[in-house]
Amino acid sequence: RGVDVIKRLLSFSRRQPLTPQRMNLSTLAQGLSELIRHSVGEKVQIEMQLTARGFILCDLNQMENVILNLAINARDAMPDGGKVMVRTRDVTLDAPPPEVEGESFMPGAYVALSVSDTGVGMPEEVRRRAVDPFFTTKPLGKGTGLGLSMTFGFVRQSGGYLTIDSTPGKGTTVTILMPKDGEDA
Repeated sequence: RGVDVIKRLLSFSRRQPLTPQRMNLSTLAQGLSELIRHSVGEKVQIEMQLTARGFILCDLNQMENVILNLAINARDAMPDGGKVMVRTRDVTLDAPPPEVEGESFMPGAYVALSVSDTGVGMPEEVRRRAVDPFFTTKPLGKGTGLGLSMTFGFVRQSGGYLTIDSTPGKGTTVTILMPKDGEDA
């Protein structure tokens, strides 16, 4: 467990060694669909809209961990069940999303991966702190507060961005934006 915490801390601090490779997020998410279904349980309906054709350059194992972590977080936000939507799409950004303002932003072509839930949502003060290391709203022993911070660190280290949109009582959408690498599939 200690090794896992250290890996997450290294990832958060953006010092984890990565092995980038070219991949399509739609293909990766489709390949994880059965594992996602198994991980979220029978009370959660999974819907996938995988339309991204663009390729990205990132560490395959870390991206798999990110997708699974986001799906499990979505499940945890819906204790009585609900729906999780995994979506990929190609986007062109001329300006940074509001949450990215202040960071160095490069306009251009991106591949977006969003995981949405119909769960409890987060108030604004929780949403703003969601990627802080060791910040968690889960009961003691149920979470380390490193999942989203690890995701944030990996995405930033890979040249991407992470946004969180949440409304209490309506759900949450976490979106990662990864720079497109070369031509589409």
